[in-house]
Amino acid sequence: MRTKKGLLSLLVVTLLALSLLAACPSRTTEEASPLSQTLSEEGIEYGGRLVVGFMAPKETMQLTDVGYTSWSCLTTQLLYDPLAHYPLPPDYYEFHPRLVQSYEVSEDGLTWTLHIIENAKWHDGEPVTSEDIKFTCEYLFTCPGWEPEEKANFDRIEIIDDSTLNFVFTKPTEGWYVPGWWLWNPVIPKHIFEPYKDDVTQYPNEEGIGCGPFKLREFKSGEYSWFVANDDYWGGRPYLDEVVFKYYGSLDTMLMALRSGEIDVCDSALVPPTNMEDLETALNVEIEVGPGNHRYSLSCNLHKEGPLQDKNVRHAIQYGIDRDRIIEMVYLGYAEKFDSWSWEGSPDHSPNLPQYEYNPDKANEILDEAGYVDTDGNGIRNDQATAQDLVFELVAPAEEINLTKTCTLIAEMLLDIGVSIDFQTVDYDTFYATVYSPADDAYEIAITDTGGGPPPIGDWIWIEAMGWGSGGDWWNPSYYDNPRYNELASLLSEAPDMATRLEHVYEMQEIMSEDLPYIYLVKPKCISPYRTDKFEGWTNSAGGMVSDMNPWSILNLHLKAQ
Repeated sequence: MRTKKGLLSLLVVTLLALSLLAACPSRTTEEASPLSQTLSEEGIEYGGRLVVGFMAPKETMQLTDVGYTSWSCLTTQLLYDPLAHYPLPPDYYEFHPRLVQSYEVSEDGLTWTLHIIENAKWHDGEPVTSEDIKFTCEYLFTCPGWEPEEKANFDRIEIIDDSTLNFVFTKPTEGWYVPGWWLWNPVIPKHIFEPYKDDVTQYPNEEGIGCGPFKLREFKSGEYSWFVANDDYWGGRPYLDEVVFKYYGSLDTMLMALRSGEIDVCDSALVPPTNMEDLETALNVEIEVGPGNHRYSLSCNLHKEGPLQDKNVRHAIQYGIDRDRIIEMVYLGYAEKFDSWSWEGSPDHSPNLPQYEYNPDKANEILDEAGYVDTDGNGIRNDQATAQDLVFELVAPAEEINLTKTCTLIAEMLLDIGVSIDFQTVDYDTFYATVYSPADDAYEIAITDTGGGPPPIGDWIWIEAMGWGSGGDWWNPSYYDNPRYNELASLLSEAPDMATRLEHVYEMQEIMSEDLPYIYLVKPKCISPYRTDKFEGWTNSAGGMVSDMNPWSILNLHLKAQ
């Protein structure tokens, strides 16, 4: 599933203040992996322990924590199988079998027949059957602790046999591409979770029994997770013997561990450009710079009465922000401008969107024509309705240094168009409690992170602009509500072909570019450092070598040939 990656991964990082340096299974522990180093059919040697460093820890094995951080997302992908595998660019819409090996869709788009792998087993030896998939869809997607956008619109699920089942949907759901929820959601064992079917997220899940390529050896809350290869995995055991996820209480400590070889790779989300020079001098450390899966915008609270309700004001603010200056001064060049939430390079990204290049003259012209003039001569324009100065509160999480720097620059820039910014920083808890409750009217503008990623993995992103009551509840901090946008977003899954889908998603992007409920800023590039002395087979994708959207390095890595 696609959960609150950009949002809630930041929330969990509040625990950094604890400065907990986690213990980790020793490389010389007496409880070494029981797997021997043998050769695969391809002649590749099995073996080795991959250690991944994280700064947002995992606190529980319960499914409530399945996708809130990169650590949690990757745990799900190692222990459980979803219905289909993650695509790698440019194969955005190609079906990659995992538990579902093939499927057919009826002509009316209402019935999907799924054929699952016949020799899959749960880690406790029980067979994986159609009953497990039916149970997962009926009791995981609809339980109180799960995400609302994951509740697929099926009417019923019919078991045909142990490896075949029908999904009967309430409205046509075309099958020319696999929906994103096939990739994100773990299939869970009915024989373990059934006693908790009223809310499966409440099961302690301490053993983490799945049917995925790795088994859970040990988990210590907030410190580490220790996985061993599943020797009986239906798809063939992974090359690595072991994988360890380890928590670090500070960026400096984590990067020091990478330099020393204590870890082999780290979650790239928080590696800033200022660390590039130091990492480039480290022995056996390579760095790849690629597309990041974070996009920063100014979210305008459109529930609160005031000048921000006027689209002219939002347009002027967009023109009044020099994004090139932000890229150079805050991100040292390692960021890009963007014009849409759609993933650049994918067919979903409209090529015909306004770019809103920095143009303070244009911004001033818009505000002049809209009647916002400086009536009292203090340099700040006035709201013609109230005669009040055009002053907006802008809030950012204090822990995010790059975001606070960005907001400081924005406050300076907007003075040139007669708009004053009252910039405030708050802690993460206050930030998210405030910003994601727009109807409380406790904020005016906030700098927010819109995640997303390549389709269909990132299709969930469009919900963040759907109206409250139309699917975007809580996810939509701007309280934006455009009926045509809501209609198009709901039609995406029903598009009978790519051409129709592109018509819908292009129009959605055009609507957002015109309405600007979110004022586009920058998307930082992903700086992904990793070690090259032990393993080969690294695979870079959205978010870096190892990320919530990229399990491929862990699945492909193997010991370097001697």
